[in-house]
Amino acid sequence: MASRPGRHTVREVTSKKKAEIDAAATLQRVGQNAYKVGDLQGALQSFTQALVLNGEDASILDNRAATHCRLKLYSQARTDARAMVKLAPNDDRTKGYLRLAKVLCLDGKFDKAQEIYEYALKKLPADHSGRKVVTQLLKKLQDKLAGGNRRDPFSALPLEVAVLTLQCFSFKQIVAILRVCKGWSRFISGLSSLWMHIDLLDARSRVPWTSVRNYIHRSRAQLTHATIANIVPSAAPKVLDMLSRCTELEHLKLMVPHDQPNEFYLKIKREFRQLKSITCGPDISLSEGCVGDILSTLSNLEKAAFFNVCDIPTGRPRPRSTWPQHLPNMKSLTIASSQENANVLSFPSIIPEFTSGSLGCFGTTRDPARTGLIRCRWMSIFPPPYTRTLGRGCPAYLLCNPSNQPRGSIDPPRSGNSMLMGGDGLPNLETLVFDNISWVNHFTLILFLIHSKAPLRSLHVNLCYNIRGEEFISLLEDSAGANPELRELTEVGVVGMSDLEDGNVEKLWALLPKLRTFNLSETRITGCTIRMFADARNEEPARTKLESLVIKGCDGVSRDAIDYGRQMGLNIVT
Repeated sequence: MASRPGRHTVREVTSKKKAEIDAAATLQRVGQNAYKVGDLQGALQSFTQALVLNGEDASILDNRAATHCRLKLYSQARTDARAMVKLAPNDDRTKGYLRLAKVLCLDGKFDKAQEIYEYALKKLPADHSGRKVVTQLLKKLQDKLAGGNRRDPFSALPLEVAVLTLQCFSFKQIVAILRVCKGWSRFISGLSSLWMHIDLLDARSRVPWTSVRNYIHRSRAQLTHATIANIVPSAAPKVLDMLSRCTELEHLKLMVPHDQPNEFYLKIKREFRQLKSITCGPDISLSEGCVGDILSTLSNLEKAAFFNVCDIPTGRPRPRSTWPQHLPNMKSLTIASSQENANVLSFPSIIPEFTSGSLGCFGTTRDPARTGLIRCRWMSIFPPPYTRTLGRGCPAYLLCNPSNQPRGSIDPPRSGNSMLMGGDGLPNLETLVFDNISWVNHFTLILFLIHSKAPLRSLHVNLCYNIRGEEFISLLEDSAGANPELRELTEVGVVGMSDLEDGNVEKLWALLPKLRTFNLSETRITGCTIRMFADARNEEPARTKLESLVIKGCDGVSRDAIDYGRQMGLNIVT
């Protein structure tokens, strides 16, 4: 039978193609072996010859792209990877996408590689087995891009800069930073300078005594400040015992009750003699005698505050107590009581010449360690002989009335109090605040402003409705000879003072040439007062310019006047 035309030709072409494919496969194996032993040039030559014989084999392209990457010929590697994508069917181009994305990553083009991964996920069918690999690599690349510009600051910054940065954080934040990672914990724990001030006041939960021990250990027992709060009372003895071994401790605040008071007081007096300041919060109850013993023993104290001093009940003998004859280093001494009985702490052993006591009042004082108000029967920073040794500007009186006390229920201070009427007066008093005190009147202000000879710089007579604006102005006018220091006032508050209108404010301002802050809240001023202060900023350059004006609750002031004052540079608080 004669052969059909063309049959012999097809058979020859097929045989030739098969021979070329086999030869290409042989060259590919040679190239792979060369690649394994590190002969990259030999491998590249073999793969190139194989592609001449069989240019449609994606695996050979993949091998040559990998070789180009090893030789850092990324442009040629991308060409091979793109050829792989074109050769593969639309639904199975996973290897091409993966190779192209890898080449781009090696070339540092991470954003382009991310685009390739995302494009691959769009083109591959939902049930394709290669989607999982592409998804994993995409997530890994995204995580790398998200953190690519972040570096560990403690390893990148010089040690001095890292320490200065950490010193800007509070103690609570430093403790939180410890938990970030083990590396940070080791680094911060080794910086003893960060642990010189233990402050447990802002802790969200109870702090175990073991944590306090660790904090002290990190300071190498050299800490200088300690604020102890938010620990269980039973742990207080252990904590105090550990703190007593810190020879550099100078400032101690105790805001936690002690379940063994006798041992507690003895430890404070015997083992904390180096203290310069001590604060006993409202949860720590002390007697007058204990306060005196502490002050006598801790002779280096510059500041002391006791917020829960118990008076001796009427009818019981007052025990003998040791009070210092003078406090040469004391700058601030605060005593307060939260007792509900009517006895006013008199402390005759402190100031025997004042048998009626120091300044007696029924009021409240804001506990500096808490956010709320505590009820107080008595609070004072002691007058002479103690004020004779105080630094200028240290003492300040704060008298205020509890909101639930009816006005008129407070007895006024005795007019014969020699603290104010004679002697040295209050030569260091720079701040005086009366807030909602019913017995403050013209005579009261004469005692505190004139006879005290106090060099006041800040005076607030707020919500004291028994003093009128005209009386207040006349008192300042008469003070020129008796206490000229009143003309040096820089901050004045007259919140709610009756009959204080624009004209009276102008008179008041004329008497206070150095005034910078003025609180006129809840008075009857209008926009004329604001315009007066605002215009004076340009018209009277020789006079001290008013900087801040508080006008809360002043219904007579218009928005236009406020805007005008602010445009002129006046800080107006509404």
